[in-house]
Formats: sequence, structure tokens, C-alpha cells
Amino acid sequence: MNAILNTVLPVFGMIVLGYGLTRARIFDAAAGRGISLFVFNVAIPALLFKTVATMGAQQAAPWSLWIAFFGGLAITWLTTAFVARFFETLKGSGGAVASMAAGFGNLAMLGTPLALAHFGNQVAVPLGMILSVHAPILWFAAMLHRELAVHTGSFSLVRTSKDLFRNLATNGIVLGLIAGSLWRLTGLGLHPIAGTMLDMLADASIPTALFALGVSLSGYSLKGAWSGMFALIGLKMLLMPLLVFIMVRYVVAMPPIWAQVAILFAAMPTGANAFLFAQRNEESAAAVSGAVALGTVLAAVTVSPLLYLMDAGVI
Repeated sequence: MNAILNTVLPVFGMIVLGYGLTRARIFDAAAGRGISLFVFNVAIPALLFKTVATMGAQQAAPWSLWIAFFGGLAITWLTTAFVARFFETLKGSGGAVASMAAGFGNLAMLGTPLALAHFGNQVAVPLGMILSVHAPILWFAAMLHRELAVHTGSFSLVRTSKDLFRNLATNGIVLGLIAGSLWRLTGLGLHPIAGTMLDMLADASIPTALFALGVSLSGYSLKGAWSGMFALIGLKMLLMPLLVFIMVRYVVAMPPIWAQVAILFAAMPTGANAFLFAQRNEESAAAVSGAVALGTVLAAVTVSPLLYLMDAGVI
């Protein structure tokens, strides 16, 4: 248990540090945005590029991992769309925003640092496999869901596809994985200078991601829409990991460490992209904002027992 606390407490300590310095006005939102851009566009892509470019033969195909994680996510998504009908603050656009909040976890800035800190670089491949398709699939699903609900008679697949392509073309994580895969095909390996630079950037990814998350949390509010907020937290942090656990235990087979990454990622709180989607469409922003902020705080409590159960072989 001490080893788990030595992983979890520093992780959330970095978040608290970023939050505290921002609230004390030593740091500001503009500086936090700069760090976030560095994390998403440089540090984490560098880590994933090197991992994919230099990895050996695959332990397993990604299909089982994707089926388990996104299968559990899909059931959560549909359940949330139904549940959202009973909450005034969540039922807009057929529950598209609520479903996005219950499905889109904070994988890049919280899940990835936690997984790497606890399991080491051996999980870089499975986490990269999820990260590579996580944002594109969920953004497309959310846009499609909302378009069908709001513009039933005038849905445009072309417009939705253009929005998706625009998101992909500017997503550093996706581009890093693609570049790493293409470089691996050349068989050239990495020059020591390039390798050292990538190592330096990769080493910076975890602390900067966590600090930037703390900075961003200072801008979220817990005011209003409490019932909707707690509904989203329950769906995201309880239902989804339970469903993914059922998938990896009873439906598909995969290496144990891959299964643990899938469950850990499923248990992550709502991510900032869900809030951006809510804000962009001016729907359910208060409930989603609260789910991001309070969910991240609660994760500090829920992650330790989850990792303990994983290390004990129960999960």
C-alpha cells in the first residue's frame, strides 16, 4: 500500500500545487494554457512517438483492448443518454453533452501520468492504443449524437466529418502516434541525439500534465446543477469501470496489464474535452464543469484502492 501511496500522493500533489499557485495568483490561466499546449502538442506526443517507433513485436492485437474499453464506454454512453432525460440540466440535445461527459475521461493529463507512474513504460503501448482513437471516436460520436438530436431533418455527414478531420489534424497525440508508426516501418531506429531529446520531453510529460491540470481546475465551478453533476460522476467513475471490468474478465481476452490499463482509464473522471463540448454548445456546462472538478478530487480517493486491488490480483 505504501508503494501505491507513493505513486498516488505525488500525482495529486502536483495537481494541488498547480491549483494552489493559480488560486494564489502566482500562476495564471494564460500560463496554464501554455503548459497544456506543451503537454498535448509536444511532451506526450514525444513519449508516444518514441514508444511506438522503437517497440518490438506486439504482445497482442489492439482489437480486444478496443472492444473491452469502447464496449463499456458505448453502454455507458447509451445509458447516460437515457438517464439524462430525467435531469433538467442534462437532457438538452438528446443527452449528447451528458453522454460525452460520462464517456470522455481525463486520460491524457491524469490517466496517463498515473499509469506510467505506477506500472512504468510497459503500459505505454496499450495506453497509446486507447489514446490514439479515444478523442477522435468520442468527438465524432458526440457531434453525431447532437446533430441527429438537434437537426433530425437536416443532418450533414459532410459537415460532421469536416469537424472531425479538423480536430484530428490538430491533435498532437494522434499525430505523434501516426508519426511513430510510420518511422517504425522505416527500420532506421533513432539517432542517440534524437533519442535523448525524446527522453527529456517524455520525462517532462508527467509533471507538466499534472501541474497544468491543477491550473485548469481553478477555472471550473461546483455551483449549480448538483444533481446532474453527481449523476455524471456516478456514471463515469462507477458504471463505466464496472462495465469495462466485466468486458475484460468475461468477454475478451488480453494480457493482464492491458486489462488493468483499460479499467484504470475507464475509472478516470470526466476530462476537459467534455467541458469544451458543453461550453461550445452552451448546454449542461455547469453540471459538466462540476463533474470535472469534483470528479478529479474524488479520484484522489478512489484510485488508491483500485490500484491496490490490481496489485493484489483481484482485478
